[in-house]
Amino acid sequence: MLGYYTRDFRTSNLDAAVDYLVLICLNVDLPGAAGKAQASLCHEALRELVLESREFAQLLGDIRGDGTRLKGTIEQRLRLIGLSNEEMFLKTVTVQAASVADDNGRTTDAVLLYHLAEDYDNVIAIVNRALSDSLAVDLSEPEPKLQPLKPRWTATNAIENPHENPNSSPQDQTSFSLTSVTDPATLARNMIQLYESKPLYYERVRALHRDTCGTLLLLSRTKSHIQSRNWSAALEAIAQTGLLPLSAHGSIPDIRAAAAN
Repeated sequence: MLGYYTRDFRTSNLDAAVDYLVLICLNVDLPGAAGKAQASLCHEALRELVLESREFAQLLGDIRGDGTRLKGTIEQRLRLIGLSNEEMFLKTVTVQAASVADDNGRTTDAVLLYHLAEDYDNVIAIVNRALSDSLAVDLSEPEPKLQPLKPRWTATNAIENPHENPNSSPQDQTSFSLTSVTDPATLARNMIQLYESKPLYYERVRALHRDTCGTLLLLSRTKSHIQSRNWSAALEAIAQTGLLPLSAHGSIPDIRAAAAN
């Protein structure tokens, strides 16, 4: 009943919708299977709300440009929904939402969610895939754009900006999220720079994915130079990748080494 009741205002007042759904857990302390059933029902309702609204930054949390984490509406109510620690919360809600977002091709959503779940290696793997797809587009065709992450919208925003529509475009609202971009190269650059500045993050990303990201960013820079007809800069960027033996000067071993890469 609570789930049906919140359908009328889920998009306009997410905080209130979460508060109503949390009420399902009022009897979570019942003995035996009854209490567990109440908690499971609440968690499922919250998962549906997260996936249906796509308001990941507001519901599950966000990240600032310096990597600082902002708690989401659901995480602020962990103890009320029968989850006593952050690890359980991430496993129960965030990772599942991240997997669905990735399967549906919502790259920025998946990047944010996997970052919040502390799966940093998967974050770089996803941005590498998005950047690789972008590089595969012919120079004569427009580059693909990512679907931007929905910005945070809270009750505070509504009070301070009563005439602003919470469903308006991301350009009309303010988001602290590092992933609220539409360019795959910018997203990849943002995330790898963040991880490089945080040793605890960086060491949890496999070297293969880190190196691939660096190479793809160089190729993206090369493509930009070619589009602007800056040939010398394009050759310099290509040389930095090591993919072509531009400085081999006819050396067979160097050419073979480049071919092996």
